[in-house]
Order: sequence, then C-alpha cells, then structure tokens
Amino acid sequence: MLVGNTEPTSLTKSYPVVIQNILEYLNSVDHTTLALGRHKLPGFDDKKAWFVVLEYNKEPIENFKPEVHKYHSDLQIVLEGSETMAWSFDTGEHENADAYLEQRDLQFYKNVGVELNLIQATTNQFYLFTPNIVHITNIEDNSDQKVRKLVVKIHNDLLEVK
Repeated sequence: MLVGNTEPTSLTKSYPVVIQNILEYLNSVDHTTLALGRHKLPGFDDKKAWFVVLEYNKEPIENFKPEVHKYHSDLQIVLEGSETMAWSFDTGEHENADAYLEQRDLQFYKNVGVELNLIQATTNQFYLFTPNIVHITNIEDNSDQKVRKLVVKIHNDLLEVK
C-alpha cells in the first residue's frame, strides 16, 4: 500500500515511475468535466491500465465485504467529498465469501478475521491498494456529501521495479 499526494512534491520522484506518469496525466485533465465510467490512459495498453470515474453516496461499513485483487492494484483518488477507507494485510488465511471473479480480478472475503485499519480519504491524496492489501472503500464518514472518485486499475506488471 502506498499513500501520497496527487500534486507534484519533492516526494513525487520516490513513487514508482508508472504512478508518477499516471499522476502527471491526471493532473493535466479537468476532473470536473470527466464523464462517469471507464477512460483510457494515454500511453498505456488499455488492458493494463485504465481509470473509472464514479459518483456515489457512502454507506455503513457493514454493507461491504473486504476485497482483494490478484493482478491489479487500485489507485484511488477522491475528487470531491471524503470517505472512510479500510485496509488490512492479506494474510492468505481469510475465508472467501464468494468465488473469485476472474473477469473483474476480484475476490471478496468474509468479514470474520479481517482486522481493518481505517483511513480518512480526502481530496488531493491517492491510496494505492496493491494485491497484498485487503480493502473496503466508499464507507460513510462524518460528511453527507456525495463522493466523486477516480479509480485507476494498474496491472502489477507495470509496477515491477526493473
């Protein structure tokens, strides 16, 4: 898991190159005019990296199951509003709630035995959930404001250090 600022700072150069490139592109577009749904990332194979723009109302944590991905990392950026996110290391011992959804690269776990850490997710920050991180997002916080969020799906091949 990696948490950082979406705006260029002195630390930006310490992020993996693919994250630097994606943030540079995302900082060049007007987020307010992006349509909801899936978008291509210029310079990337659209099967290896893309992003989705979402808008939703937050819900209680009890409404969600912890999730994890095998082949992709989620780079989540709150564009408007705020939410609570939860995360935990994937110990490999969590019980599956459902069968693995191969087309979505998504495995849901049962809540039992998953000890979650909470994060207050706000604008101008990113949260990179790698495959070793179980996570839940879209969780209600102390604000009733609707959330507008951008989620970048990055194939783990692109995150390898070379």
